[in-house]
Amino acid sequence: MFYLGAMTLLSLTATRAEEAPTFAPLNPDQPAPAWQPLYQGIDYRFDELAKPRRLRIHTARIDTKAPGIRFFSTPDNGDKPAEVDGRNTVTFLKEFDLELAINGTGFAPVTAEGKPLDVIGLSLSEGKLVSPADHERGNPAFLVSERNEARILPAPFTEQDLAGARTALQGWSGEDGMLLDDGKIVTGNRDLHPRTAIGLSQDARYVYLLVADGRQQGFSEGINLVELAAWMKQQLGCWDAMNLDGGGSSTLVVKAPDGKARILNSIPGGVQRSVANHLGVHALPLPAAP
Repeated sequence: MFYLGAMTLLSLTATRAEEAPTFAPLNPDQPAPAWQPLYQGIDYRFDELAKPRRLRIHTARIDTKAPGIRFFSTPDNGDKPAEVDGRNTVTFLKEFDLELAINGTGFAPVTAEGKPLDVIGLSLSEGKLVSPADHERGNPAFLVSERNEARILPAPFTEQDLAGARTALQGWSGEDGMLLDDGKIVTGNRDLHPRTAIGLSQDARYVYLLVADGRQQGFSEGINLVELAAWMKQQLGCWDAMNLDGGGSSTLVVKAPDGKARILNSIPGGVQRSVANHLGVHALPLPAAP
């Protein structure tokens, strides 16, 4: 069962006054949402807010030290045109038998499933380079090593920084890319959209995969990147965080107990987008109840 709750009233503080948005629960009389275990090493939290506007936030927390946890990103398409074949996130989860999946890096062009796409920036799957790093736009990168060590690298980074990585993908560029760097909010973007983001705890043990719903008036209207960075820092305890492809691409999917793929967020227009790459997680089932 997936729990739907609301957080207690919280006013965030940050280095500058304009970085201190106020968040308030949609139903203040309800208890704060607890992390709900989905798999060994994967917990889920849902927050529904009334301020700064109607907003729904979905977060998966992955313990990199839990048994069975392994990250996976979209492989290349071999000798076919472009770098990958487009897939929606449900298809990605099913095809590679994953327990959790989220959309990843930007891409071009927007087209139907199965059509060839190019990844905009670094993509590494099972240690194989799918798409080279983009060093011109200032995109940060998320990396996971063979030993399950996770990092977020702000731009610029070098090829040497990628040594030992098994899984990698790049985020967006400039102030649309890095959200938190060593615990500091480093974005100034204030455009409201659906969002997808990755965060790390200070000790890098926990990876946070987040989707905020948006473009749905009166239901969930989106979040800007300053708010997103503040939320990830104060509510999730992230030390580093980066923005991924958002908007109509933002999708968080889990394999439900019945084995079927379940989309946890609400996609604008209700139709999944075919995207170039994704980040997925393999995990073991929860121990059976005694």
